[in-house]
Amino acid sequence: MGSVMVSNKTGIGQHYWSLFQQGCCYVFPLMRWTSAVALIGMMLLTVLDVLGRYLLGTPILGGSELTGFMLLVLVMLMLPLLVFKDDQIRVDLLTDAISPAFAKWVERGYSLGLSIGSIYLAMSVHKLAARADRKQLVTEYLEIPASWAMYAIAFCLLLSAFAFLSRGICSTATLDSHVESLEDERHD
Repeated sequence: MGSVMVSNKTGIGQHYWSLFQQGCCYVFPLMRWTSAVALIGMMLLTVLDVLGRYLLGTPILGGSELTGFMLLVLVMLMLPLLVFKDDQIRVDLLTDAISPAFAKWVERGYSLGLSIGSIYLAMSVHKLAARADRKQLVTEYLEIPASWAMYAIAFCLLLSAFAFLSRGICSTATLDSHVESLEDERHD
């Protein structure tokens, strides 16, 4: 009834990767809309702050803090989204010099290494957030607890780590299609 057939060419890893991506179709729009609202809010706040500063002689109190928080939301929410969708910029310098099979393992190692790095960063930021929470650190003008932003960064880094890990384990068909395109280019 609702079963999905997997051809031998795509492989079982691609099957799970596509199921995972379909399951995230509810999360991605929320992340995109939140980032879009943050970007629009950041632009409006900057325009109003500049107008207030030069026309009225008084900037918006805490405008730079709010702009910083919106920039944080924008960057940190887009990072896991770009990794999940495999939209980050790549520079293939060695792809022609190594075999396609080795290129697949390099890609897997790259993904797993970035996953480990993201987990380490998330743990470090979480420790800083806990310390800021204990000391009750707040921002200068609006007195927003600084730990909130740090916990958000740690959460987004964990999402990114999960995305890198999922890509490293499950995306064999994506790598296979990339390898096939490289082989086609070599034969032409």
